[in-house]
Amino acid sequence: MPFRNLLLVIGNNTEASERYALDLTRLNGAALTVTTSGAAPSLSAFFRSELPSDLLDHMREDVENTARAALDAFAERAKQEGVSVETVMPDLSLGDSSGEVSRLARYFDGTVLQQPDPAGTETADLIEAVLFRSGRPVVIVPSHQGPLQPRTVLIAWDEGRPAARAVADALPLLVIAERVEVVTVGTHGRDRERHSSHLVRHLARHGIETHGASLVTDRGSVASMLLCHAAEVKADLIVMGGYGHSRLREIVLGGTTRRIIQTMTVPVLMAH
Repeated sequence: MPFRNLLLVIGNNTEASERYALDLTRLNGAALTVTTSGAAPSLSAFFRSELPSDLLDHMREDVENTARAALDAFAERAKQEGVSVETVMPDLSLGDSSGEVSRLARYFDGTVLQQPDPAGTETADLIEAVLFRSGRPVVIVPSHQGPLQPRTVLIAWDEGRPAARAVADALPLLVIAERVEVVTVGTHGRDRERHSSHLVRHLARHGIETHGASLVTDRGSVASMLLCHAAEVKADLIVMGGYGHSRLREIVLGGTTRRIIQTMTVPVLMAH
């Protein structure tokens, strides 16, 4: 079953993810909803108490007006490209846009976000929130991504629960890909090849022919090795689990997951 209901989160300089979301929407015949990650300035309780209430109201109105204008502008651009878009204006008064977006994302097949870009919108916290709190997959788009072309898809397979979840969520794209490759990374290639055979058989029962690749590493970065392999085979998408660890009852990105998000040069569908 293709994606039928997609969410896009826009901000400053998120043109790459906007184009990708429109392509993904057309490819699947999906409905597209757009929201914004813009947030009101973060002010301490003490500082807020010292500011006149009318000034705080004016600051909030400015933020909301800017966000609304951005949503309307995208909807108009999408309309010109033949895509009808629904806009959702989040409640920005609380200053918790990540929480707002992650709750909204629970009602969609997937959320399209842009890679953190030091020169544009900083989305690392937002990606982390949606990945770990929504229960739905995220498609993270590099800041210099071109048009959507799902020809070659890599599955980063480690037998973990998040990886299994990502594969299940990615089925709409796996079934239309020209080539699907199951990639394992570790110190014992033979053992990992044996474990990936179960996934190969599972996908075959969905009519998806797969190829296997086992990358052996000693002390090198798993993320770097995976991204280098993706470049070598000209992959159009990486499917992988998003991992994290607990910190004061929160889940934060693990090292490999963070490295992939920071240095990716190809879109990544990630689930937790």
